[in-house]
Amino acid sequence: MTATESRLKESPELPAYEPLQDVHGKLTAWGDPAFEKLWRGWTTGFARFHQDLEFEHFLVGTSTAVGALYTGTAEIGLFGREMRKLERTSWKRVFSHQPVGFSIATGAFDTFAKTVAVAVLVNSDNPVTSLTFQQLDAIYSSDRKQGGSTPITTWGQLGLTGEWADKPIKIYGLDPDTGTAQHFQIRVLQGGRWSPLAQLPPGAPTQMYAGSGGHAADALVTALEQDPYAIGLAGFRNRTAKIKAVALSEYDGPFVEGTRETTATRAYPLSRSVYAFVREAEDTTWVPMVREFLRFILSREGQEVVAQEGDYLPLPAGHVHQELTRLTDISSAT
Repeated sequence: MTATESRLKESPELPAYEPLQDVHGKLTAWGDPAFEKLWRGWTTGFARFHQDLEFEHFLVGTSTAVGALYTGTAEIGLFGREMRKLERTSWKRVFSHQPVGFSIATGAFDTFAKTVAVAVLVNSDNPVTSLTFQQLDAIYSSDRKQGGSTPITTWGQLGLTGEWADKPIKIYGLDPDTGTAQHFQIRVLQGGRWSPLAQLPPGAPTQMYAGSGGHAADALVTALEQDPYAIGLAGFRNRTAKIKAVALSEYDGPFVEGTRETTATRAYPLSRSVYAFVREAEDTTWVPMVREFLRFILSREGQEVVAQEGDYLPLPAGHVHQELTRLTDISSAT
């Protein structure tokens, strides 16, 4: 048993699952293939309480989940990222209500393709050790919605002195279609536009395809190792002897380094969530098996499945209670 699993079993803060009603039928999920092990664990545990259920899953990509939901093919959409604007637009062409989603686990710390925490990387020779969201926004955004008065384009504007003071920042960005870029744009840029100075590193794929995220990260590693004046966004697994991650603060401090522990507790400000979306609207009567399945995921037993999976991280107790409260407030049982 891992330390996380032990802590979950001993914690009185996470509620044990207690069924509110018997459910039956077939529960179908579409979504991210990285959820395979979680889905098996959740459905096996849920079936111990509800033996008259069937389960089916098509985990072939997060982008397939929205269509499966609004065509009635799926009851649950498992998302490895936030829902995109275009997906919400498509949704609204079918339904009169906004999509409803719940955070169901914390993304991995450094496991590729499992919604990793976002790392801000620089060359190890660079003296910078920490950055605020406002500083990152002034580097990466053309709108500066975090309140920065001017764009940050030199290392001197970040407090570096001597030979670093007038050196321009080489800004490496991300393919905007990636979940990592989308999360950074929402959390740091507050939905603002990317700076035209933020470019893909040399050799990075210019179009998304299977495995392109790994190739882009490799290109960034090469670029950062060769250029002490560059900055880039990737995962913590991309650190090398020549590349370091800087500590971050959403405001003016304290600054938090990215570790597995600070990702699990959400102290690291660019930790991420994975989500379950449903077809149901707020303040309506929900399909009983959907409501109960979400209650199971957001229980002690459901989060133990996350801990046992080993890469994704259980939600902190406060997040669990927040999502359970939302579920109770907006859904109704038959």
